[in-house]
Amino acid sequence: MNKNIFFLILLLAVMITSQASGQSALTQANSSGTESFVPIKGTGQAQNQTENWLQDETDDSENIEYAFFGDIGVFYVYTEGLVTSLYHLYGTVLDHFVDIYLTNTGTEPITMYVESEISGYSTPVSDTVVIYPNKAVEIHQNPRLNTEAIDQLNSQMPGYFTISFTELKEGGDDTILKESKEILIYSRRDVVWIEGFEWKEIKELYAAWVAPNDPAVEELIRKAADYTESGIITNGYGGVINDEDGSVWDRLQAVWKAEEEYHLTYISTMKAFSPGTRQRARTPYEVLSQSSGNCIELAILYASVAEALKLEAALIFIPGHAYVAIRTDQENAFYYFIETTLIGRADFSDAVAKGNENWKEHRPYVDAEVSGYGWVNIYEAREKGILPMPWR
Repeated sequence: MNKNIFFLILLLAVMITSQASGQSALTQANSSGTESFVPIKGTGQAQNQTENWLQDETDDSENIEYAFFGDIGVFYVYTEGLVTSLYHLYGTVLDHFVDIYLTNTGTEPITMYVESEISGYSTPVSDTVVIYPNKAVEIHQNPRLNTEAIDQLNSQMPGYFTISFTELKEGGDDTILKESKEILIYSRRDVVWIEGFEWKEIKELYAAWVAPNDPAVEELIRKAADYTESGIITNGYGGVINDEDGSVWDRLQAVWKAEEEYHLTYISTMKAFSPGTRQRARTPYEVLSQSSGNCIELAILYASVAEALKLEAALIFIPGHAYVAIRTDQENAFYYFIETTLIGRADFSDAVAKGNENWKEHRPYVDAEVSGYGWVNIYEAREKGILPMPWR
């Protein structure tokens, strides 16, 4: 069940049960700016009615938890599958990892400390909030994975999401609830079809794999400088239109030659991607260190270098394949299309010729948004908040 739908059910449940018990309801804006209905005075009968209503309206298999402790109502919805490669996007591009809703049906303010973590994989995150009488508070938490833990996640692993609720009060704090829920932690290399996302949105998430700041990418650029006409690598377009001075071509060709030093080999491992499935992808660092990559991995590597050089890059998807496009200036929509799978088997000009041939064939399908075809502009993806993975 969608988290927002659950909260709507919760609010309706509280409103209905408060009315059934002869209470009036008060409208209160919570911390997210939405309005919630909370009984003016809580009773055990109203709480039982609310709990029964929620049980009737939600499936037992849903990751929704709720409980009542005196005047305190605790409700939370957590994510059952943690996508490691995108963990840094929870709470921005992706839903929050856990949404928490607290109510106070008493007559005195209540101070609550809420803490959550992925046991053994993240640092704890916490919030301290005051819930005033007849009010409600909504909290969002997104535990961040430890780099050391990520390095060990080479396959799917079971994990535990732990959350605790402590009432802070004079005379001693009281932990009213502490629970651990089993979740699935995906491999660091898993590309997962996120529930609720359309095909185009899923493909945009590949921008997170484009890593311009990876030290391995920086080292590749350093090697590329040896192959430029000037012996240096510059950033950006320098105001030149349509690469009239050839500087973009010179740099991209130098990168191609530098990649050949790594003895990169194309390995065809990309498979069909659809709801309920996952793919595996290596980071630019892994592609360089392992001297191999499939089509999307090699395209991502090239896009990473281009972004590091302040050149606008795009990933082009067709059924079962991907390649890269690099813009020639900042004013016109002209690109060098590069078939990156030819690395080690052809020179740069041949790779561009093949890329241009591909684009001529595929453009009508991309423009028509035919299923399986897509264009992901890395700059635009960054504008949407899809940032590079903060690990390699």
